[in-house]
Amino acid sequence: MKKLLLVSAIALAASPAFAATDATKGGSSNTAYVQVGTGEILGAGVGIAMPATNPPSGGVLADVVSFEGGPIDKTNLVLGGVDGNDYIQIGSKVISETWKHTIASGVGADTEIYAYRQVNDPVSGYPHFGGEVIAKVPGLAASNAVYFGEWAPWDGSAGSDLGMDSSLRTVYYVGENPTSSMPTLTNVAYDVVGIQKYNPDTQAGVYTGTLTANFSGTSGSITGTLNGVNFSGTSINDTGSFSNGSTISGKFYGNSAEALAGMYDTTGVANDMAFGGAQQ
Repeated sequence: MKKLLLVSAIALAASPAFAATDATKGGSSNTAYVQVGTGEILGAGVGIAMPATNPPSGGVLADVVSFEGGPIDKTNLVLGGVDGNDYIQIGSKVISETWKHTIASGVGADTEIYAYRQVNDPVSGYPHFGGEVIAKVPGLAASNAVYFGEWAPWDGSAGSDLGMDSSLRTVYYVGENPTSSMPTLTNVAYDVVGIQKYNPDTQAGVYTGTLTANFSGTSGSITGTLNGVNFSGTSINDTGSFSNGSTISGKFYGNSAEALAGMYDTTGVANDMAFGGAQQ
């Protein structure tokens, strides 16, 4: 394990229940504990708002933390931009154990998966991020960046246990440039990665598959399977959102629908899954 890296903090106060969230950017399976939006802490890129307290109180959220300027940047500083495992230290306090893994080949190749395990109370104004997983769709420009993942409250777990057995486990997806007007798609394939109760040491909880999108005029559909989830019956609307009306929902991203991301949200939370991927 590498030496700790000292990372300076930007002291910004939390704003419980008033985080600047923006549901047009994505979605969450439990908006009482995770909401998506544009960063107010550590940059202006998209990210998520998480609880301002621990134990968490539903609807009491700290400001949105930018993924790129916040946790992803800090992990890459600690690890030198390569895959591995280390700790993030802010000021004199060790805040988080962190991991980075990049899918090396096959479907979903170059997808980066970042994971965090909270080990102390955060610096004032920052969220209680608990166990947090952020997967980044590969091959997209910064202006089109797309992320998906999961969150669970801080429960004192050790090692690579991110606490994803919690009843409050939440999956989410968010991106910089949601498609607002769907282009015509004819059998367009997307290489997709799913995240479900991720273990950063073993890579358990990572699933891959191919989804196929067709769209013309004002409607379309997605077909394919991912970790046993069948997307048959999933409809695309002309503003770039898709849904099967019950368990699957998500959005396309980019002016040409270069990527998609979404979630499978079913009864209970154990089988909930976040997913995302780019056109082949």
